[in-house]
Amino acid sequence: MVAGTTDDLVEVVRAAHNWRSGMPLHGIGRSVPFVTLTRRGEVVELGPARVVAAEWQWLRQRPEETDRPDHRALIEAAYDEPRLRQLYPYMSHSVLNFSTTTGYPFSPSPVSLGALGSHSNFRVWRRSEVLGETATAAQAVALAVSHLPADLGPAVAGRYEA
Repeated sequence: MVAGTTDDLVEVVRAAHNWRSGMPLHGIGRSVPFVTLTRRGEVVELGPARVVAAEWQWLRQRPEETDRPDHRALIEAAYDEPRLRQLYPYMSHSVLNFSTTTGYPFSPSPVSLGALGSHSNFRVWRRSEVLGETATAAQAVALAVSHLPADLGPAVAGRYEA
């Protein structure tokens, strides 16, 4: 949530004390000059919907994803789907996953989407069960959505606890 570098141990203690006392992150950043908020720290206190929106924005702009046309197509197709857009998105091993929580560890992904390579084919699975392969990213998203739980709501703040 925050980052920074200093040689002044007193400033580190002050930052830790402020955090432990419940000071909002923006307040810590103002009170201890070496502290800067990360992109996540900028929005976390605004609620889970803002964290999810910020993560989608960041994911859609990441060069390592947007430079790969198959990944970009998958991310954009998933973003266009409201039921997926309400979940916290994250990439792991070139697979697009979704969490019902905004904190790590994330919840198990209700569905996962992956590009299979240069043929621009896409795979959808739930945990280790392959649900199908499609020719387009839009078809993969439609297949994924058809397998989402009916009661799936927006991501909530915090970490997943089994």
